[in-house]
Amino acid sequence: MITEQDIERAEARVTEMKERGKRLRMANRDETADAVRLEIGRVVELKAAKERQDAALKARKAAERPHAPELKKMDVELSDSAGAVDKARQEATQALEKLVSALRDHNTAVSAVHARLLALGLPLGDEAVDHYDSGAGGAGTLHLGGQPWAPVPVDTMVQHVVAELVKKEFGPKHPAARVRDIRGHSLLRRSAGTLKIA
Repeated sequence: MITEQDIERAEARVTEMKERGKRLRMANRDETADAVRLEIGRVVELKAAKERQDAALKARKAAERPHAPELKKMDVELSDSAGAVDKARQEATQALEKLVSALRDHNTAVSAVHARLLALGLPLGDEAVDHYDSGAGGAGTLHLGGQPWAPVPVDTMVQHVVAELVKKEFGPKHPAARVRDIRGHSLLRRSAGTLKIA
């Protein structure tokens, strides 16, 4: 959009070039004559473009006037649908935040049980038996009653949830549906009881 300020700035450049030309002529160096002509040409072009722009804006307002009620209704509809999208986005963010919080709580619980099993002297394996049904293993892993547990990578789980939704809505070939951390995915499958992912 061309404004009066744009034209004023262009005219100011012309004045500046003329002043520079005077100084250079006084120093017997008149290299700015072409630059002044160029700036004057730009001002003329800018003024002509603004006149065309103003005429087009005036014509558009006249063309829109008979449709004003319909345009207003469309604006309200779009504002309402945008509001619904924003509300859903906020709710989705809150749901993911709730997932992150639950995962962190779960990981804290796994760590506490792991530490307690170690304190009780119940390792997952020893010299006599490679693998007990209950015990603390390496890297925070443990088994209780034969059920494996491990810390769940929070970022990977969030990524997996989003990828599953993208896969469902946009297909398995969508780039966001194929984003996987293989290490994290395998940890998820064997780690957290009800948090297992098939």
